[in-house]
Amino acid sequence: MMKQNKSVNDNAKKKSLNPKDWELATLEVIANQGVSAVAVETIAKVLGVTKGSFYWHFTNRKDLIVAALKRWRKQDNEIITHRILTISDPYERLKTWFLLSSEPLQSHLIYATLLADRQHSYVSKVLKEVTIDRLNHLQECYQNIGYNEALAKQQSLLAYSVYVGYLHMTKTLHGQFKHDNNVDDYVKHVAGQLIHPPESTTIDLSLIERE
Repeated sequence: MMKQNKSVNDNAKKKSLNPKDWELATLEVIANQGVSAVAVETIAKVLGVTKGSFYWHFTNRKDLIVAALKRWRKQDNEIITHRILTISDPYERLKTWFLLSSEPLQSHLIYATLLADRQHSYVSKVLKEVTIDRLNHLQECYQNIGYNEALAKQQSLLAYSVYVGYLHMTKTLHGQFKHDNNVDDYVKHVAGQLIHPPESTTIDLSLIERE
């Protein structure tokens, strides 16, 4: 009788879980350990179900990872839309970009780990899509404060390179570079260097002496 009840409970749990549950659990693994650490058995254990219940929603491991990364991209777009794109003033919008980049968000951790796992075509594809989306938003911000298209593209690439470098630094230091007042001061300093009118960015390279 107890076995029968256990079977009923297991089936109920299988039915209560949905693809979103598996995808969110997978994103947690990717954020902390990378794509290579994603294992159906491990995630099933975390969710408290059997491995067999996985096949109610996904065909294989790759199918799960692709779905999870698709959800990550959607979540990342929602964060940008709600916290950045709703700001009308382009200077404030850029400032918020930089402040957001230092927050300990799961999305940043996922992006950092994907940079190391981009040998997989399905990973590099979504990584490229997210990067282009972000760069386009940054470029639009710079154009809104007066940069022409070419300069805005260069400035957005520079700003994004700083962001990627920051992610690598925090990942390399394994949590020693914590989100505190020092990080806030650093981000504000970087923002001050990268957010300014376009006329102050042009340098006459002919004036720089070559040794």
